[in-house]
Amino acid sequence: MLRPSTQTLRHIDVVLLVSDITVDPLLIIPSKLVDMRTKNIIESITIKVSVIRCADCRQGDDLGTLDEVLMRSGWFALKHVSLTIEIYYDSRRTSNNLKLEVALRKLPQTQFPLHSTSRSISFKFEVYITP
Repeated sequence: MLRPSTQTLRHIDVVLLVSDITVDPLLIIPSKLVDMRTKNIIESITIKVSVIRCADCRQGDDLGTLDEVLMRSGWFALKHVSLTIEIYYDSRRTSNNLKLEVALRKLPQTQFPLHSTSRSISFKFEVYITP
C-alpha cells in the first residue's frame, strides 16, 4: 500500500466512513501499521472515523489493537496520535445508544491505556455524537 513512501512519509491522515459499528471501525489500519513498523519516520497519525446510520451500535475491543500496535518498539519518530470518532444516530435514541455513548467516552481508559498514560506520545481522543 505505502511501501515505496514509508522512508519519507512523516504524517498519516486517514478518514473512514463506516456504515455500521458492528465490525472493526478501523478496518485493516492496525495490520498495515504493523507492516510499517521499524521502517518509517512517521511523526504523527490522525484517524477520523465517522459511523453513519447507527441504530443500535455496539462497542467492542477492536480499537485496542491500535493502542498495542503503535506502542510496540519500532515507532522511533512517532510523537502524536489523534483519534476522532463521530457517531450519527438514527433519529431515535435507544438505551443501547446511550450505553454506547458512555462507553465511547471511556475509550481512552478502556481501549487506549498505553497511549493515555504515555509520556513520549501525545494522544488526542475526541468523540462527537450527532442525532
